[in-house]
Amino acid sequence: MSIHITEYRPIEYLQPYVELFWKGDFNVTRMAEFRQQVVPNGFLELIIHLSEQHCDLPYDGNWSKSPDYTIIGLYTKPYEVRFCDLVNTFGIRFKPEGIYNLFGVPASLFSESYDDMEQVLGPSFREYCSKMMEASNCDEMLKLTENYLLNQLERNTSELTYVNYAAEMIRKSEDFNKIEEIPGKVYVSLRQLEREFKNKIGTTPKRYMRIARLNEVHKKLESNQELELTQVAFDCGYADQAHFIRDFKSIMGVNPTLFIKKRDQFIVNHPT
Repeated sequence: MSIHITEYRPIEYLQPYVELFWKGDFNVTRMAEFRQQVVPNGFLELIIHLSEQHCDLPYDGNWSKSPDYTIIGLYTKPYEVRFCDLVNTFGIRFKPEGIYNLFGVPASLFSESYDDMEQVLGPSFREYCSKMMEASNCDEMLKLTENYLLNQLERNTSELTYVNYAAEMIRKSEDFNKIEEIPGKVYVSLRQLEREFKNKIGTTPKRYMRIARLNEVHKKLESNQELELTQVAFDCGYADQAHFIRDFKSIMGVNPTLFIKKRDQFIVNHPT
């Protein structure tokens, strides 16, 4: 395997805002060029490069070296990443609604794109990253990260809102065909939820639910590669296999059968 990723659960107090932390080594075999398609998962990824070797990301039709501290926004289509050497990273997987509570910056700012997080957050973030680069082990990195995020929460007075609760309901839904029930459960109108979802997260509740459902598809395919696609579609609440294939291809860019054949070309970071 050319990718090694280890995931870590955040402390309970950070769980409304952070899905997980992860330590990743990419292109472990040091191929001259190692490309992967990253599958949309409904989260934002903050990637801290721990050495001078970085990944390359597409920009205006060309490859661009990723910033030292890259925030990758909520994508609704796969995006390609390239590694030309061994790349060591530490990552924070933010819940899109939670990043606003931590930093006062909406996830919509990064929709379908990536940015230099140092330019967004400034000196305190730069100081945190400097300490991360000096850390001697992953346990130290995790402690530094938790303390930094807890300090951010203390500084930011933003409280959990119906957008936080609605997004969490969608991710934990057992019936992805009942999006119309979500507004009533958080006591707002569908129009109000759609407007705030778009403002804070950068996509609609319906689109976000489609990504959440595909996360369930990926989990099932990963846990049992012998499953028939018809069974996967049924288990994830699709009306029929045609609907499943159409929905899968609209987000993934390829049909499920081709995805399974070329699985090693994709990075699938589904929720825990």
